[in-house]
Amino acid sequence: MNVNTPIAPKMAFYVPSHNTLYAWAKQQDGEWVTENGAATLDAVRRIFPDTVLVTEADALEMENAASRRPWKETTEEHYVSQLEMLPPMDWCRGFGGESFKSMEFTGGDVTAIFVRYGERFFFCHDLHTLTHRDLIGEVINLFCLGDVPNSGH
Repeated sequence: MNVNTPIAPKMAFYVPSHNTLYAWAKQQDGEWVTENGAATLDAVRRIFPDTVLVTEADALEMENAASRRPWKETTEEHYVSQLEMLPPMDWCRGFGGESFKSMEFTGGDVTAIFVRYGERFFFCHDLHTLTHRDLIGEVINLFCLGDVPNSGH
């Protein structure tokens, strides 16, 4: 007999003020508790009052959102120093520029990202899954739209 039982999402205790997953959660006697130590949500909130019980996916998205930083223009020296610090991840060229990502993650799926477009240099902290094409497009849209040659004006 085949029975399709829905699989419950993995749950976690997440602390927004510290941008951290405190513990994985399990159900025990109808209540969510930490996997290690069986502390209830109320017990964890005595330590970290803003603790919330969320799905694993929500915890990761909250951690990612808190770790992101907007694009900023930087210097060539900063760009080169970051390129030489650790082996770059996903170093790409094309679309008028180049990009690379740091191997060190800021939090969750977020890392430092660097872009050279023409003779200008930029960085942000965002998802490591962003493509080179998307990164170049973001930099152009934010910083370089007025720089497009042969605009017909």
